[in-house]
Amino acid sequence: MKYLKESVKNTWDFLVKTNVYFRDVLLMHGFILFVVIPLLSSSTKFILKRGAIHYLSYDNLGEIATQHPAVTFLLVVILLLILLLVFFEFTFLLLSVYFIEKKQPVSLKQLLRMTMIQLKKLRPSVFIFFLFYFLLILPIGGLSFNSDLLARIKIPAFIMDFIFTNRLLIISGFVLGYLVLIYIGIRLIFALPEMILRDRPFRGAFKESFLITKRRFFAIIGRFLFIGGAILLITGLSFTIVVGAQALIEEFFPDYALISAVFAMTLLQFFLLVNLVLSTVGIFYIIIDFMNDEGFLPEIPKWFYQESLPNPRLEGIKNTLLILIAVFFGVGVSLYNMDYLNQEITKIPLTISHRGVDDGNGVQNSLASLQKTSQSQHPDYVEMDVQMTSDHQFVVIHDFNLKNLGGVNQAPEKMTLAEIQKVTLKENDQTAKIPTFDSYLAEAKRLNQKLLVEIKTQQKDTAPIVQVFLKKYQNEIVSNHHMLQSLSFSIVESLKTQVPQLTVGYILPFNVVGPPITKADFLTMEYSTINHNFISSAKEDGKKVFVWTPNSSEDMSRMIFYEVDGIITDQMATLNQTIKDAQTKVTYSDKLLNFVIGVG
Repeated sequence: MKYLKESVKNTWDFLVKTNVYFRDVLLMHGFILFVVIPLLSSSTKFILKRGAIHYLSYDNLGEIATQHPAVTFLLVVILLLILLLVFFEFTFLLLSVYFIEKKQPVSLKQLLRMTMIQLKKLRPSVFIFFLFYFLLILPIGGLSFNSDLLARIKIPAFIMDFIFTNRLLIISGFVLGYLVLIYIGIRLIFALPEMILRDRPFRGAFKESFLITKRRFFAIIGRFLFIGGAILLITGLSFTIVVGAQALIEEFFPDYALISAVFAMTLLQFFLLVNLVLSTVGIFYIIIDFMNDEGFLPEIPKWFYQESLPNPRLEGIKNTLLILIAVFFGVGVSLYNMDYLNQEITKIPLTISHRGVDDGNGVQNSLASLQKTSQSQHPDYVEMDVQMTSDHQFVVIHDFNLKNLGGVNQAPEKMTLAEIQKVTLKENDQTAKIPTFDSYLAEAKRLNQKLLVEIKTQQKDTAPIVQVFLKKYQNEIVSNHHMLQSLSFSIVESLKTQVPQLTVGYILPFNVVGPPITKADFLTMEYSTINHNFISSAKEDGKKVFVWTPNSSEDMSRMIFYEVDGIITDQMATLNQTIKDAQTKVTYSDKLLNFVIGVG
């Protein structure tokens, strides 16, 4: 009972101090978001452009490393700079919360100077530990500190879907690994603060963190649960109340719906701001408050010095300027909100069935699934995958190994057509043979169904597959208005170079530096990694954007809100209904909900 009371008290103390954390969190967040990230992104694009490198992906990293040493060096420098900036951000916020806990007022200038002192004292051992902790433990272990600089380091939704829809062994392994990382993260949670606040060497800080957390492990876990739960509860309730109230006003007082929606959106932005502050400083508060409660929070360091108090007159002028800036900012926000809420959905995306399947109605990429989905849901396109066999025939199959669906531990590219046709695939309690691309094309033509064909290969030399594919299918693809796409940049560029009239897309495995320089007509992105900035940049380059594979109505609505050009999904019926709803009943409360999901 005593522990429960202390946990509730600590959580309450944390929440009531929210206003104290605002200045430092927002200044750091704004600086990184509006100055550092654009500068780093522009620098990366400039380096790639000067090296005549059109894209950055997993399939050209080796080539860049071996053939472009200067570019590689500069990219490594940028990566190290990003990590140094993350360390700077961590130290800045840790010191900020530390001095708040010590009730010692510090100016922003002081805080920045002390952070720079720590940066100058950074030792290789500390930096290596920092790399391990912040690139492995925090992003995967989910321990609260999420820097804007590391925002693109995330597990895409399709990987999580794969993990939790596969065998028990994979799920168990993932969960066990996740728990191990959380355990390591908690056991080492005081190491970096000890190095920063006490100037302790790495080994000493490491040992002390392990010793302290050995006896208080579950107490620390409890604080994370209480404070994290409180933030989640407050944020969720706030959003629910605001959006719910707006829905009621639209129902009973429609004449006031727009005015109330502008006010509601402003409230949501304020709550998002509060959530940003709380979620950013949460981990620092837990560390500092626990150290203080346990009696090993160090006294104010010797390198701290007290600045003279500011002139009251200057403080008055500063406060007046801040009020004027806040008013100016408020007017800008209101105008943005008004424009956002009055925006109508003008673009309806292409509907694309992922691998020809709708809600598990058959085996992926099979003729039976193509028939069922095309006739029942009428997608604009059916997305499917082709691979070239060892005897230069094309078959419709996604996996690079037939073991999962066909029970044969062999790659389609290393098998002949005759060997592949003996394999029976099993999925969704149904069976099917692997169709040839010729038979799939013929069935699509009979159904008057357009295709989005993904050309897949593991071969480094892609020229042969492009040559054979175009020789066999160029006229068929063009005349029936099918589209092509590939994860291979060289295949995409070759297709557009040799046959410009083809509609070709490049599938991006991840979004790091924005849209690549490519001849492709469209870019295909995993939906959980997409954002407004990427879409805007792509459209400035004249590229359309497709996303894969949002399967819930909420995710589909957000993609429609983003104005993507095509949605690839496993749930065609849901997509059709979501598009229908978007065209007929988009309310202000719907737009507010999309705003929360998209931004929050």
